[in-house]
Amino acid sequence: MKTFHRLIRKSIGSKIYRSIGLVLIGVILSYALVFVSLVSVGMEHGTKNVANRMGADLIVVPKGSGKDLERLLLTAKKNYFYMDESVLDKIVNTKGVAKVSPQTFLMTMEASCCDQSVEIIGVDMDSDFTITPWIDNKYLKSIENGEVIVGSKVDIREDRTFKMFGKVFKVASVLEESGSSMDETVFVSRNKMDEIMTLAKAAGQGMIKDVTQKDISAVLVKVKDGVDLQRITATLAEIEGVDIVSKDTVSEKLTGSLKDMYIPCIIFSVTIIIVTVLLLYIIYFIIIRDRKKEIEVLRIIGISRKGVKSILRNEIIFISVVGSAIGTLFGTISFFVMFELIDNVSNVPFTYPSLRESVLIIAIVFILTAGLGPVCSTVSIRKICPKEILE
Repeated sequence: MKTFHRLIRKSIGSKIYRSIGLVLIGVILSYALVFVSLVSVGMEHGTKNVANRMGADLIVVPKGSGKDLERLLLTAKKNYFYMDESVLDKIVNTKGVAKVSPQTFLMTMEASCCDQSVEIIGVDMDSDFTITPWIDNKYLKSIENGEVIVGSKVDIREDRTFKMFGKVFKVASVLEESGSSMDETVFVSRNKMDEIMTLAKAAGQGMIKDVTQKDISAVLVKVKDGVDLQRITATLAEIEGVDIVSKDTVSEKLTGSLKDMYIPCIIFSVTIIIVTVLLLYIIYFIIIRDRKKEIEVLRIIGISRKGVKSILRNEIIFISVVGSAIGTLFGTISFFVMFELIDNVSNVPFTYPSLRESVLIIAIVFILTAGLGPVCSTVSIRKICPKEILE
C-alpha cells in the first residue's frame, strides 16, 4: 500500500504542470457551479420573501407612482410619493374591502443625520396587517410609545438603539431579511411622524417635503374572501388620482425577473459541465495513451494490471478531489464576499441561502465535480487495462 501511495505521489510530482492543469479544470468547474447555485437559491429566497411579506391584495398609490412602488417592493431602491388621506375614506367605503392600512414613506437624504441612510416608513399600528404579523405582540405597545422597528440591514447599536436627526430611538424589533427595500427601512408609528419632522427640521437635514400625518404614500388593502379581486381593482381605479398595484402583478414580475435570471444560470451551468466532461475525456484519453511506456515499466517491476489500474484511478481521484475542494471553497467565499455587489446589480430581491441549503449545495457540487475526473477517465483506463486480462 505504501508503495502504491509513493508511486501515485511521484507520478503527480513528475508531471507537475500536467497535474496543476487538471486541478485547475476542477477548480474552475466547482467554483462556477457553487457560485451560480448559491446565487440562484439567494434569488429564489428573495422573491418568495417579498411575496410572503407583501400581505396586501392591493396597494393604492398616487397617480403615476405604481412603477415606483413596484421598484420599491422588488429592489432595495428607495422611492417617495404622497397623496392626501381623504382617499382613505373612499377606499374604506368600497364594497368587498376587508382591511385598509395607510403607510407614509419618508426618506433621509444624508447618512450624517442618522446612523445610516435609511427610508423611514410611518405605519398605522391600529390597522396594520403587513408589518405587525411579523413582530411579537409584546413589542407593539413599545412602538406606539416611540420605539422603532428596523429592517435586517439597518446597523443598530450594541444597546439596540438607532439615531435619527440627533435623537436616539430604542429598537423594539429587527425584521428578518426579505431581500427588498424593507431591509433598509426604519418603521415608526404614524402618530410619531410630526415629532420626526420637527427633529429633522431642527437637525437641518432633509426630508423630501414637509410631510404630515395627513400625507399618505400607500394604502394597503385586504379583500374579503370570495370577492372578485379584479372587480375591486376596477372599482378602486375609479378613484381620482390613484394607481392600483396588485399582489398578482408583483408576483408575475417577480416570477418573470427570476426566470430571466434563472435561464442564463442554468444554460451556463449545463454548458460548463458538458464542456468540462468532453475536455476531461479527451485529456485523459491522450494522457493515459501517452503513459503506455510508463505502464509497461510498472508491469515489468511486477505490478499487476489491476494494480496499474488502481494507481491510475487513485491518482485521478486525488487530483479531482483537490481541484473540487479548492474551487468549492473559493466559490463559497466569493459568494459571501460579493453578496452586496450581487444584491445591488440583480433585478430581483436577493437574500442569503439558509445554512442547511448552503451546506447541501456545497456538498453536491463537491461530489459532482470530484467525481467527473474518475468517470471521464474510466473508458481510457479500461482500454489500457482490459478487464479480461486483469491479474
